[in-house]
Amino acid sequence: MKHRIIFALLALVVMLPLFSVAAQDDTTIVIRNIGNLTTFNPVLYSDGASIIAAQQLWPQLFEVDRFTGQPIPGLTTWTISDDNLTYTFAIRADAVWSDGTPITSADAKFVIDAAANETVQSPNRSSTRNILAVNILDEKSFEIVLSAPSCAVWADFVDFRLLPSARFAADFSDIATNVLNTAPDISGGPYMLDEVRQGEFERYSINPNYWGEPATIPTLVNRVIEDPAILQQAVQADEIDYASMRGDEFEQLVNRDNINFAAFPQNNVSFLALNWVDPENPVAAYDADGNPVEQTPHPIFSDVRVRQAIAMAWNKMDVLETLGGETGGTLLTSTVLPSLTWAVNPDIQPYPYDPEAAAALLDEAGWLMNDATGIREKDGMPLAFEITYSDLLAYFETIALVSQDYFSQLGMDVTVTKLEWATYLNDVFLAQTFDIAVLSNSGPNPPDPDSLARGLTYSKNDVPGSGGNVVSYVNPQYDALLDEAAATPGCNTEDRAPLYAQIQQIQHDDVVYDFIISPNLIQIMNNRIGGFEPGPWWGLYGFTQHLNEFTIGG
Repeated sequence: MKHRIIFALLALVVMLPLFSVAAQDDTTIVIRNIGNLTTFNPVLYSDGASIIAAQQLWPQLFEVDRFTGQPIPGLTTWTISDDNLTYTFAIRADAVWSDGTPITSADAKFVIDAAANETVQSPNRSSTRNILAVNILDEKSFEIVLSAPSCAVWADFVDFRLLPSARFAADFSDIATNVLNTAPDISGGPYMLDEVRQGEFERYSINPNYWGEPATIPTLVNRVIEDPAILQQAVQADEIDYASMRGDEFEQLVNRDNINFAAFPQNNVSFLALNWVDPENPVAAYDADGNPVEQTPHPIFSDVRVRQAIAMAWNKMDVLETLGGETGGTLLTSTVLPSLTWAVNPDIQPYPYDPEAAAALLDEAGWLMNDATGIREKDGMPLAFEITYSDLLAYFETIALVSQDYFSQLGMDVTVTKLEWATYLNDVFLAQTFDIAVLSNSGPNPPDPDSLARGLTYSKNDVPGSGGNVVSYVNPQYDALLDEAAATPGCNTEDRAPLYAQIQQIQHDDVVYDFIISPNLIQIMNNRIGGFEPGPWWGLYGFTQHLNEFTIGG
């Protein structure tokens, strides 16, 4: 770890002159990106770095109230049919792309149809599950017709950021190779991209044809800072105007006189993904005709007793303590965010740290200790596996190393492998070629308990290359509960809560994932910037809709 920090500090020294000038002038705001982006294309991205970058360019259908998380008009206004099946959107008449061409219904239809198309393999495909059709009514109005009412409809719709459809092939054949994915020269957002240096920054200038309230600061620099030590020094040195930090990172700021800040629970779940199927043969849960596909079980983690043992074999409080203890976050029991209090099942507690019970479960599953080697074996095969993680977030490494240490104490032969984010995303996470992966997943704004549960556990999202159900959990009865909870008549929380209680119980009993924490997040703004008024649903992903509120000079 020391050599990495030293290298990062050296890199900071080299970069300081460029950004110290940019951050101190009266025309530029500098924000922090969490890593290298993989694509600007909102149909294809699944990583936070790409989302943060692309939100300057591609407009959403609606905005989100920072205090309530509810949808509010922005690019569109809308009406809803009495049967809650047809959502009719009207795009602002003055909404144009930066080249002056209108933002149209065809652009909205394109991104939604692309996400739904099987050949595209969009991470947003699950958000289209209830969409029967997208019908263009005229250039500036369209309707989204659902196959059934959905209580999570706004959480789904928020995933759709519009692209200029005229710049893409109508059959989506260039969706993965289009130049806009890496060098966009057009924008429908408040800024336009001027320059991108992978691993360093993106620089944006105001879009003069932006249809909304114009950004008040001419230049935005989105600076890539992955290492928390670099971020802390940059904040202290006034090199970064806006950033978000976890509690442990924030506590290490020696001087806070130069910043304003506010803390909110992060809309995020972190977990160990234990692969249920053989990583040598990952296949989708269903074939092209919708028929179930028999999958080869993982030689270790297909056994629920082993998964339960893993959940009890290590002390997750060790990770939470590194994030600032109870102020750093909340231990998790399921995909339901702690902030969604109405949906949380209070009767479920995190698996306790109980190495004796874990050892007994491993014995019961046939994984017996070989006293000569100190490694458990079953039928001559050692209990050996790999924990893979990316360098996107620093605490991923903490999770990997802490769990490895505990697992080794119980006779498991554990290898830990760190990969650069893009490699991890493409070769491990999306491909499902892992034993255990350290992951986190953020829910949408507005929040709904369906979103994370469906993305991470619904069997139809077990699609190597695009699906979020990377552990290949397949349970038709569970799927039926998810569908019922998302389509509860009236969408009353008191009617949906008992269904989510059952859903969480199944997740817990099956150990679909080994849930760890939902971290808190500190929003930080240099006090030279005025207009900083964050709310619970004003995360970095929602930064764009408030760019018209900021002023330089406090």
